[in-house]
Amino acid sequence: MERRTAARAAVFGYFGINGTALALWVAHVPDIKQDLDLTPLQLGAALLVVAGGALAAMQVAGRLIDRVGSAAVTRAGGVLLPLTLVGPAYAPSLPWLILALALLGAANGLMDVSMNGQAVEVERHCARPVMSAFHAVFSVGGAAGAGLGALLLSLHVPRDISLPVAAATLASAAWAINSGLLPKTTATDDEHESGQRATGRLPLLATLLGCVAFSSMVVEGAASDWAGVHLQDTVDADAGVAALAYAAFAAAMTTGRALGDRVVARFGSAAVVRWGGTTACAGLALVVWSGHLATILTGWLLAGAGVSTVVPQIFTAVGNLSTDQSGAALARAATLGYFGFLAGPPLVGWLADKTDLSTALLIPLLLAATVALSSPLIRRTATVTPVRAQPVAAAHPDALPPAEHHRNKPPGEK
Repeated sequence: MERRTAARAAVFGYFGINGTALALWVAHVPDIKQDLDLTPLQLGAALLVVAGGALAAMQVAGRLIDRVGSAAVTRAGGVLLPLTLVGPAYAPSLPWLILALALLGAANGLMDVSMNGQAVEVERHCARPVMSAFHAVFSVGGAAGAGLGALLLSLHVPRDISLPVAAATLASAAWAINSGLLPKTTATDDEHESGQRATGRLPLLATLLGCVAFSSMVVEGAASDWAGVHLQDTVDADAGVAALAYAAFAAAMTTGRALGDRVVARFGSAAVVRWGGTTACAGLALVVWSGHLATILTGWLLAGAGVSTVVPQIFTAVGNLSTDQSGAALARAATLGYFGFLAGPPLVGWLADKTDLSTALLIPLLLAATVALSSPLIRRTATVTPVRAQPVAAAHPDALPPAEHHRNKPPGEK
């Protein structure tokens, strides 16, 4: 029990460190743009490098997890990501900034997949839903990092001091909690005989679930980039009021993730994804067709609540498809989801340029509807025999005993 508690606390820590580190970088983007005298096009190209580095590293992370285990990769990513904050702090020109951001993106991709892989391990041993809470801590860490960054900038603390200090602090914290992570596990002989052994090819279900993550994160990306702009265009809100649109979405997402595990335990993952997609779809319908301030804010609130628990349930489902290929499966889902977050806003912008923003927001609305319809895929994972974890060799005498992973049951099923 103590080992299980320590593992859960360690994963909470890594999710919080990840969110804080990324938010600290984002908070300093305007400062870096001004100091390096970057044009919007140059800054956009630099930010695109972050995404490219993350997507590339996610593929490597999946293979590493399957080879050495999620704990080892999480340890490395947890220390590397904070340290990459030093690069942008000292970058003297655009080429150096691009190099620094490529490293930051790669470290984030490595950490993102591996900490979610470790979260799946912890959830399997807890035998109850905990994934949503991990993602809630990421959101809290992001809010803390953004607030800290804003405070440091308001106090005029130079970034070549603030970011290295933050990097050292977060990297030290990541190293301090690494002993709580669970060791690499493998499938039992019985599971190998029953077909759980890797076949060299990822299950189609992993890709399909990744497509659900893509749809959900298109909604997230559209909200982050277009919610405020849409409110300005629709009701002629000033900048302060317009900011409330994404604030409502983000607050609902964080709250939904904080409460999500209890809801999943009560109703099952399939029902949560189905009703989450339906709620997001209804919220976006209010955004698109209402035309009133309060109703639009309510719509973004519902959209945030609806998608809040979708990606955590996708990662849980994908991570439990196969012991031998769980890292590769998670990498596939994370890559598709992250691509949705990146591709969604430009796609909405392109359609808005051809029509109008309200019409363009039909894209995330329709994708939210596909999330609602995807619940049979989540239910399908309930028929896959849960992988029983066992320690690798005797080098880990404190490893947890195997525990039956919770199944995704529809409401009312015993």
